[in-house]
Parts: sequence; structure tokens; C-alpha cells
Amino acid sequence: MKISDKEIAWLKSNFPNLLYDAKSQRIMGELDFCVIYDHETGKVQIGITKEETDYFIQDIFEVEIVLNNLDDNGWPKVYEVGGRRYLIAKKWDLPFIDLHFYTDDDACCLGIGSRNNRSIHLKEYIHELVIPFFYRLSYTEKFGIEASRNQLWGEYSHGIEGLREYEAEILYFAQQSVGRNELCPCGKGKKFKHCHFNEVAAL
Repeated sequence: MKISDKEIAWLKSNFPNLLYDAKSQRIMGELDFCVIYDHETGKVQIGITKEETDYFIQDIFEVEIVLNNLDDNGWPKVYEVGGRRYLIAKKWDLPFIDLHFYTDDDACCLGIGSRNNRSIHLKEYIHELVIPFFYRLSYTEKFGIEASRNQLWGEYSHGIEGLREYEAEILYFAQQSVGRNELCPCGKGKKFKHCHFNEVAAL
């Protein structure tokens, strides 16, 4: 994943504690966020001021994003490097896989997507993949894994079963015969061409 000078400027402005190193192609430092979960869209809203609800979370995680090391979805791998995941797993007596970390290299599992999906930009990557991952991890730390599963957006099963679930979901979207400029059948409120269109085409 290559990032432009404009994206680097955006990163410095919005996440001053995350530093981009061009030589190693890494983003390292503290990821801080104020986020609230929106049940209507099933997504997180970023930059929200404090609200008196369990779904508002303000937190900081130490992370490392390796831009030239991509996962199976074609997304840069991201790592939690501060050790919080160990404390959360110990607190709730959980295997790391239930916190959505890969067992082979300890990278965060940001979800399932298509290799042939459109290229993703830094802002979209951080807002739609990285922050929601750490929001869910923080929510799990506070309320436990069952609360996370029951109160937040759905999740796929681990391993091959999760891939089957993903493919079944994309196949369902394909069967709806939605036009490119119509709303995506996933319900997120985006036009189909800006949401699951490429994943449907790839499948």
C-alpha cells in the first residue's frame, strides 16, 4: 500500500502520535480515538465528544502498521504492540483467536474481503478497518466477549467457516440484482458501486 504526501499530511494532522517512516514503510505509535457505535448503521462514528453511554469509548493503543506486508485481503498488516491483548485475554480467559488475532504472526484480523476489491486509501483503511478493530477490542476489555458479540456488529467464524459465511453473504448480495447507483443491500447506506460491488464481481 503506497500512501501519498496528502495522506501523510492527513495522518500528521489527525493522528499526531502516529509516525510514518518512509524507509521501512511503517506507521508506528499511539492510535488514539473517540468513538461511539451506531446501531442503525452497524458502524462506528469517529471523533464524537464524550457521551454517557457504554457505546462511547475513548482509548489509546500502541500499534504498528506495515504498509508493504499485506494480509490475504490485500490490506496492510497491523499489530498491537503494547501488550494490551495479553491482558484482555487473561482478564476474560480467552484464546487470542477470539480477540481476532492471527495465530501465525499475531497480526490483527481486520475482517474478510476480496483480493480484487478496489484499492483502499489510508483514511478509509484507518477509519473503516483499524479503528473499528481496536474499538471492539476495547469494548471487549470493558464488557467481555459475549457483550461484544451480542451488542456490536456481527462477526464471521474463524478460519474456513468464516470464509464460507462471507461468500454466502456476498452471493446473497449478488442475487439481489442491485444497480450500481442503488443502495447496497448490506444496509450500510452506501451506493452499491462504493460498497460491495467489486466483491460481488470478484466472487
